[in-house]
Amino acid sequence: MKIAVIGAGVAGIACARRCLENGYVCTVYERTNLVGGTWVYDERVGVDEFGLPIHTSMYQNLTTNLPKELMDFPDFPYEGLDDVSFIKARDVQNYIDKFADHFGLKKYIRFCNLVKSVEKFDNYIWRITSEDLITKKLNIDNYDSVMVCNGHNAVPNMPDIPGNDTFDGVCIHSHDYKFPEKFKNMNVLIVGSGPSGIDICRDVAKVANQVFFSHHNEKLLNNTFSHNVIHKSDIQSINTSNINFVDNTSCTVNAIIYCTGFIISCQFLNSNCGVNVENGKFIYPLHKNIVNINNPTMAFIGFVNKTFIFRVFDLQIRYYLNFLKKYTNLNYNIGMIPVKSHFIGNCLHDYCYSLANEIQIEPIPSIYFEIYNSCQQIRDLYSKTYHSAVFRIIDNTNHVVECNKCNN
Repeated sequence: MKIAVIGAGVAGIACARRCLENGYVCTVYERTNLVGGTWVYDERVGVDEFGLPIHTSMYQNLTTNLPKELMDFPDFPYEGLDDVSFIKARDVQNYIDKFADHFGLKKYIRFCNLVKSVEKFDNYIWRITSEDLITKKLNIDNYDSVMVCNGHNAVPNMPDIPGNDTFDGVCIHSHDYKFPEKFKNMNVLIVGSGPSGIDICRDVAKVANQVFFSHHNEKLLNNTFSHNVIHKSDIQSINTSNINFVDNTSCTVNAIIYCTGFIISCQFLNSNCGVNVENGKFIYPLHKNIVNINNPTMAFIGFVNKTFIFRVFDLQIRYYLNFLKKYTNLNYNIGMIPVKSHFIGNCLHDYCYSLANEIQIEPIPSIYFEIYNSCQQIRDLYSKTYHSAVFRIIDNTNHVVECNKCNN
C-alpha cells in the first residue's frame, strides 16, 4: 500500500515512522526544507523565498507551556535536558529533527514540495498534484491512502473589528511576532489571552512604554504582571490610533498584536474528497476526529485541540493504520459517528483510552494526563509569583515526575 502524508511537522513525521514500521510505502510532502512545522523558528515574516506565507509561529524567546515530559514520542526520550522541564522551542525542534534522523525518515520526505491538489480518482485511488518549488515542475502521483497532517496553526485568525483598516500603526498577528525590541518605548495593545497572548504580553512589557492587554479572562486580573500592563475589556472599535473598548474606555496605541489563534486551511482538497472545512474551525465529517467518513482511506492527524500533541498524535496514527488495515483487507464496516468538535478538553483521557482500547494496545499512561491537568495550575502559580515553580506527581507505581518552570 502506498500512503501519502501531507506535512512534515510533529504529526507528519510520526505518520512516516508508523507507516514504515508497518511495511507501507510512504511519501511525505513538505513545502519547506526542514522538518518540524510550526516548531521551526524563522526570523522572516510575510513570505519565504518561494513567495509562500511563512508558516512557523514560533518566536525567539518562547518557552513551552507544557513540560517536555508531555512532548515526547514513545520510546524516544529527550537527551541532555534532565534538569529542566519547560524548555525552549528550539529544543523541541532539535528533538523533532533528531527523531527524523533516528528513524531514517528524511529520505522519504519531498522537501520544498507544495501540494496543489488532492482528489479522489476512480473509487480507490487518491491523485496528488504537487509542485517542486525549486524546479517549478508539477508532479502527479497516485496513492492508496492519504494522511493530512498540515495542522491548524499556519493561517492566522484576524478578528473583524470595526475600523481595523484605519489603524495607522504597527499591526501584526502573533504568528509574525519574533522579538520585543521592535516595540521599544511604544504603547502596545495585546489582543487575546491564550498562551501566546500572555507570553507576548510579558515579553513586550520589558521594553514597551505601556501595554494594554485586551481580554475577557477574569482569572488573569489577579495575576502579577509588569507595572506597565493595564488590563482592558474587548475592543469595540478602532479609529486610527484610538482604541475604544466595550466598557466605554479608550486608549491610544502605536502597535497592535493580535494573539487570536489560527484557522484550518486545507485548500488543496478537491470537493470530491468528501469533507468540508466549516468556518475555518472544523473538518466534517470525521470519525474519532481522524477518519474521513465519506472516504475512509483518508485520515486527518493532529487536528484535535486542548491536548498534549506528541503521544496523542502517535496514538491517532496507530489507530488509523489499524483501521485502514481492516478496512482495506476485510471491507471493515463499523458504525462511524461524526464528531462535533475538535476541542477535546476534559474528555481527553476517555478519547485516548477509547482509541487504545479499540485497537488493543497499551494506553497512554495515566501520569501523562495528571501532568497535563496540573499544567494550568502551575502556569497560574508562575504568573502570580514570577518565581520558579515545581510540581511533583506520584502515580500508583510510585513514579515521580518533577516539572520546573524557570525564568531563564
